[in-house]
Amino acid sequence: MLVAWLAIGAAAAYFAAGTPRLLSAAGFQTDTPADRAAAILREHFPERRAPDLYVVFQSRDVPAGDPAYQAELDAWRGDLQRLTAGLDAEIPAPITGRDGQTAALFVDSNLTPDRFIELARQARAIHHAGPAATYLGGLGPVYDAFLTDSETDLRQGELVSLPLAALLLLLVFGGLVAGALPVVTGLACVSVAVALLGAAARLHTVSVFALNISSVVGIGLGIDYSLLVVNRFREEMRGGAAVQAAVSTTVATAGVATAVSGATVLIGFGSLMLTRLNVLWSIGLGGAIVVGVSIVSSLTLIPALLATFGRHLDRLTLPIARGRDTRRFWHGLAAGVMRRPWPVIMLVVAVVAVLASPARALNPGVVGAESLPPGEQAVTAQRLAERELGFARYPPVLVVARGVDGEERAAEVEVRLQQAARGRRVTGPGDVPAFARTNYLRPPYAVFEVDQGAPDNSAATHALLDRLRAVRVGGVTLLIGGEGGAYQDFLNVLSADFPRAFATVLGCTLLLLGIAFRSLALPVKAILMNLLSVGAAMGVLTWGFQEGRLAGLLDFQRVDFVDATIPIVIFAALFGLSMDYEVFLLSRVREEYLRGLDNQAAVAAGMERTGQIITSAALILVVVAGTLAFSHLALNKAVGVTFAVAILLDATLIRLLLVPAFMSVLGDLNWWPDPRRNQTRPPVPRERSRSSSPE
Repeated sequence: MLVAWLAIGAAAAYFAAGTPRLLSAAGFQTDTPADRAAAILREHFPERRAPDLYVVFQSRDVPAGDPAYQAELDAWRGDLQRLTAGLDAEIPAPITGRDGQTAALFVDSNLTPDRFIELARQARAIHHAGPAATYLGGLGPVYDAFLTDSETDLRQGELVSLPLAALLLLLVFGGLVAGALPVVTGLACVSVAVALLGAAARLHTVSVFALNISSVVGIGLGIDYSLLVVNRFREEMRGGAAVQAAVSTTVATAGVATAVSGATVLIGFGSLMLTRLNVLWSIGLGGAIVVGVSIVSSLTLIPALLATFGRHLDRLTLPIARGRDTRRFWHGLAAGVMRRPWPVIMLVVAVVAVLASPARALNPGVVGAESLPPGEQAVTAQRLAERELGFARYPPVLVVARGVDGEERAAEVEVRLQQAARGRRVTGPGDVPAFARTNYLRPPYAVFEVDQGAPDNSAATHALLDRLRAVRVGGVTLLIGGEGGAYQDFLNVLSADFPRAFATVLGCTLLLLGIAFRSLALPVKAILMNLLSVGAAMGVLTWGFQEGRLAGLLDFQRVDFVDATIPIVIFAALFGLSMDYEVFLLSRVREEYLRGLDNQAAVAAGMERTGQIITSAALILVVVAGTLAFSHLALNKAVGVTFAVAILLDATLIRLLLVPAFMSVLGDLNWWPDPRRNQTRPPVPRERSRSSSPE
């Protein structure tokens, strides 16, 4: 088994290195009115071109007319013409900005922006001596920045998270050998999962945003599951079991717990694959792959390592770890909570309510270049183009009308659109010179531009788009396009798909936990606990990123909304990941209950055995997820920080305080229908249960 994993891991590491370049920076499109409008424009109005890539030149003290400045422009234009030789694109003469020291070259095309990613990558390598600094802008460079930054974030995250995780494991286990095994497992899981993600990307479009999620979840779960398994093995060995027997018992107990836990995480990520948006489908696929690999590793790789190292597992133990025993603390904590359950419940619920309260103002939107760091070239280029080159700050809404047979019909449509625009400027075939009219009217299609006047994600823009969508003209079909229309379509698809994903997660989790624990109350309680964690996560997300309270600390562009994909990803992933700790705890509590302990004693014994493991696993996952806070992309920062805070809250206040309190209140109702009703084994005396645990 070890030889097989070594071969698979080596091959996976080789192929995983090429995965980032196989992924797509797009993935936000689906069959929506805006996409259909864009297709009509490309096919029937090919002369309508937009700059998917442009280069802004700026000098502080040399005017654009200076010969050296012009030579730099000419050199760049020549290189861009060479790079675009195979594309349907043109490069007009450069334009000069208002200040006389700014200029720009545009690569105009009606192709989709993803066709310019490679061009942007090649253009980044262009350097010519001259007085002006250069900045690449447009969607092509933005998409390329997404790919490049995601690849960089992946490498940096692993370089930071793995050593930190190793250090924490060393402190948890107190020995080099035992602490190293989970790190080896986590690294193997990530390598195999990222390689499989790359293989999937060769067959189907996979979004780049799946990459960092796969890395974080892979490292976290690989370590979490191996932590649980290794700890149970050490417990069996200290109880006097032989190596083979200890491995068998470990797989039959902790191994089953990891399988059930992994299945709950699979449900969460799998629900994302029910959506119609490729970006969410991709994140769901990446998460499902890495969870599956983590489960397999916990049932094969870790047992093989344990069988190999056996009694050498505790070699190279640190002096500070000798004689350390935290079981009494966890047993006492559980007993104390169960003596006063209601004050604990009220206190924890109050804390969660405070954390969740900002979520009432959560405003979902769609993030584009705003996800890039403030100093990114594409961001600087856009700001200069708006300030010096007259770029519209907000691109117009494009209305594509089908069924327009001439100018008279076009004028009728424009009148209706002007009424809906309520004072916003509408430009149609009748408003442009004759030589430009073919860009607006080609029967049976006509194109109208409506001045947007507000950000894409603002309430004013959404209201304008809703009014335009409500326009009705007999015999004419209107499709709302442009950036604002595409963003609103994206949000509409999300809002339509989310209830299905939400119901799937809740229903499948209830069924799985009901089968695993043979109980009706425990699954319901577990889901309610998870919903509390998710609510707190949404509050942290709103406070830190929508309100921008963490913008200065984490260096991201503040916007007045949260990317709409983040709450859904957090719900699906956090619901499964936080269920890990529920399953870890309840599996051991149920095991003790089946041995004959009463409800209170079983909960205390379960906490005694798993309290340190749950907090240690959570702390490691917090560290791993927290490394995303140092990502280049704001979207990754938001996911990482929110995950870290929510997991820390879940593994402490929720699992170690609220869960025992509720189990104390419910009593034997936790286990209805009683799993011991057919057992004849006499119960274990409660007095023995507190001291019979092996060292």
